[in-house]
Amino acid sequence: MFDLSNARFAFLDIETTGLSPWFGDRICQIAIVLTEGKRIKSTVDLLINPGRELSPAAAHINGLDESKLSAAPTFEEITDQLEASLKDAVVVCHNAKFDIQFLDNEYRKLGRSVEYPNLIDTLLLAREYFDLPSYSLHHLAEDFHVSRNLQGSRAQGDALTAKNLFFAMMDALKPNGKPLDDYIGIYNSPAWPEEGVYLPTELSEAINSGRRLFIKYMDKDGEISERWISPKEVLGLSDYIYLQAYCHTREAERTFRLDRIIEVAVEVEKE
Repeated sequence: MFDLSNARFAFLDIETTGLSPWFGDRICQIAIVLTEGKRIKSTVDLLINPGRELSPAAAHINGLDESKLSAAPTFEEITDQLEASLKDAVVVCHNAKFDIQFLDNEYRKLGRSVEYPNLIDTLLLAREYFDLPSYSLHHLAEDFHVSRNLQGSRAQGDALTAKNLFFAMMDALKPNGKPLDDYIGIYNSPAWPEEGVYLPTELSEAINSGRRLFIKYMDKDGEISERWISPKEVLGLSDYIYLQAYCHTREAERTFRLDRIIEVAVEVEKE
């Protein structure tokens, strides 16, 4: 049985070249914050050579340097360090299915499988026990009044934010009287496409909000346009994941490649 006050936790966050390993996207950064209870013992922040370019959306969000990535070690070269960091730890992620499908994909390329017997997803935890307007990591950090670390890389900052959020949620759930073990699940390799496409929380929430979205979109020639759209369906086509939507700017149905949407904002309801 795990004891929250002295269990070994590994708060994990990854950055990727795009949205889907099923269409060739790879991990380009892994950050881990290791704690004993709430006490930080060490941190890991690894750049990884993904062997491909970042998508426009990924480059916009994570701000990673392509030249530094091309000089970084491959995933195979950091697996020993990764496994040593995660060994015997309760692994905590936000939107774990999205992150860990990429880890699963990397291990498959090495002819191996991956399993995390002790995993907590702060997204699932928040959705199950708290009624809130948004379950993105940054919105939850605001709702639980926890600090966001803006120093260092985006991945490390998000791993530290996940740590602060997790312990804030555990404090809020104390009246339930449940032991830590009750919040832990077992991870096995994800199935696809039977379970659908896993997306980052903010993008998924925006698409499923039922409201119009304002997007900035980069086409294949690098031209950026701004437009209002009404999402209809997410489609996995032969080459990538697309969003089918009604484009109010063009007054017609359009299909947008998801990894070229570099910014998205949900229309604010008028009172």
